[in-house]
Order: sequence, then C-alpha cells, then structure tokens
Amino acid sequence: MSVPAWLAGMALAAPLEPETSWYVIPNVSVDTDDGFGAGGRAEIAWKDGLHDPYRLSLVAQGYAAVSGFQHHRFRIDALGLGPRGLSRVTTHLAWRQWLSDGYWGIGNGTARDPAFTGTFERDDPDRRRYQYSLVQPFAHVTWRRQWREGSPLELYAAFNPKYSIVSTYEGSLLAEERPYGIEGGFTVQGFGGLLHDTRVPEVAPQAGHLFEVGARFAPRLSGEAGPFGGGLVSARAFAGGDRVVVAGRVMGEWLVGRVPFYEMVHWGGAIPIAGVGGPETLRGILFGRFRAPGKAVANGEVRTRVTTLQIARSPLDLEVAPYLDLATVWGAEDPVAAPLPVHPAFGGGLRFIYDRTFVGRIDSGIGLDPVARADGSVEQRPNWGFYLTFDHAY
Repeated sequence: MSVPAWLAGMALAAPLEPETSWYVIPNVSVDTDDGFGAGGRAEIAWKDGLHDPYRLSLVAQGYAAVSGFQHHRFRIDALGLGPRGLSRVTTHLAWRQWLSDGYWGIGNGTARDPAFTGTFERDDPDRRRYQYSLVQPFAHVTWRRQWREGSPLELYAAFNPKYSIVSTYEGSLLAEERPYGIEGGFTVQGFGGLLHDTRVPEVAPQAGHLFEVGARFAPRLSGEAGPFGGGLVSARAFAGGDRVVVAGRVMGEWLVGRVPFYEMVHWGGAIPIAGVGGPETLRGILFGRFRAPGKAVANGEVRTRVTTLQIARSPLDLEVAPYLDLATVWGAEDPVAAPLPVHPAFGGGLRFIYDRTFVGRIDSGIGLDPVARADGSVEQRPNWGFYLTFDHAY
C-alpha cells in the first residue's frame, strides 16, 4: 500500500463514540515476496478504559496479489471474559494461498544454483525451480487467563486446525527432493504455556516485556502432517519513553517427530508468527528461505517518533525505526555446512500508529542470500526486501 493511500484511508477513520475507534482503508501493496496486490482492511475497537488495549476488537481483511498469493482473514479479540474478567480469547480464521511459495531445501546452509538466479520470462520453467503451490485454510483460537487479578502472569492454551494442499511444479527442487509433507493433509495442533506480560501499552509498547514459555503437539490425522511437537521460548523487551523506544526480541523453537516441511517456517506460541525470512522475522531475506526443525531469531530496532498528526480528532504518530535481524536454523537430517551460521539482515522502516491502537508498518532491508559457485564455494549475495503490512513485527 502506498503511503498516500494509507494516509487517505486514515482520514476515513473517526470515533463512532468516545470509546470506539475504527478505520476502513484500501489495501494496495507491493512486496518482494508476493509482488503487487490489492484488497481492503477494516478494524474496529471498543475501549472501556479498564482493559489494554481495548475491550473488544474486530479485524476483517481481503487481499490478493498478482503472483497468486491470497490472504483473507477475520480476527476477533475479546478481553475481560469469565466470572472475574480474567480471561481473553483471540480467534483467527484465515484462508492463505500461495502459487509461488518458496522452497530452497532444508537446513541452514542451503545455497541456490546460480543457473536459477536472476530474472526469467513468465513462461520460462526455470523461474519455478524454487517455487511450489500451497493452499492452507486454518483457524487459531487462543485462550489466556491471568493468574490472578492484576498479575502479569498468564496461562494460555491454543487450538489450531489446519488443512494443507501442496502442488509441485515440474523441475522444481521440491518435486526432486520430496521432503516429508509433500502429500499435505489435515492436522490439529494443541498449544499451551505461560506468559509474563508487563508491556505498556500493549499495541505499541514503550516499556516492559513479554516472556513466553510454551509447547505444541500435533498428532497425525491424515496425509503427511505429523505427528510432531516441541517447545518454544520467547522474550520481547522494550525500554525508553514517549519519543524513543528500544525494542528487542529473541525467540527459539525446536520441533521433533515427523515435521512437514511447510510447518518448519511456522512458530508455536500464543500468537501466530510465520517465517524465517519475510516481514515478521528476518526482513531482507525471502520468506521461508531457511527452514529446519529448529529455528531461532533475534531482532532489535529503535523506534523514534518524529511527529504526531491529528486525523479525525485522533492522534496519528509517525515513527522511524532502523533495525537489525539475525536468524539461524538447525536439526535437518542431512545438514549442509553454512558459511555464515547466523544469517543477518538490516534496514529501516516507518510506523504509522493511529489512536494508540492500530499500527501500519513499512520496512525495507538488505539480507545475504547464499548462492553456490562452480568451484563449490558459496557467495553471499545481497538481497533486498520491502514490506508494507500491519502491526509491529514484535
């Protein structure tokens, strides 16, 4: 989505009443993973002054790109539930579809063949070497409950039914390697863990932390979709104030069992996160560029508010945010030695925070993409990533 379209859309937002915020905007975007796309997005939040960031929020989005990527979703997030108002339930319903999802092999040292780099004509089969098709409707329902009133400690449990349809292209690397998961299938994952959340405020934190320890398990129900499971640890921390915030995250997960190749890029935990690469983890590296049963990321950025505008009687904060991302994966059955055991990416971004409740994000960064040379060595080629999306990466 272009910035002018974004700001014009924000002008449509207006409080329906003092405790209600909303917006409806066109979603016109281009990024380096999925190309140009368009759609729409609407959010509405009801605030009561007692719950951070709201009492109830609804999000609806429809989006399709010329590459064949589609992401249509609905989210409802309700706080203050239960007899003493200590519970929170967040429900995601989504349809995701990729006609050109990426597969470069499994392991931390996968290097592209130079014969399949560069640009190709649309009808050239070589452009499909590292691509495949994935259709994946899913739901993710998370229940959280405070340990006691006013406590930052929370218990959570989540439920994630998902159906995966995988199709390969002739001559693609996925068609040659046929890793576990190639048949797709239906799976239901169960999650559980503990959160310690002191973020203030929650949507765009200026202080505090979010610590998480959790685990997930999925039995085999059909196709090649399990059984597998594993544990996750995550820490997010924020320090600063109203104008400058230093934000950081470290996160790691290790899965064991029969892990489908497409599940290696998805994270467990209370909040759905996708990718080692792409806009949520390693900005500047292609989504899913590195995958294995074990994965870890570290992110840091400095968010600096440069100005505040008034849009429909509500504040719109504009921030700049230089960042550094690092990631690694491990646990592949046939690991490939990586010249760089940790993959770096760096860049900068813009943040648009409307009414302290809604976040729009633009990030642009450079990462290093391994490409094999004829003599067997590996060249680290710069790769540019551009992302226009919603919500902070963490």
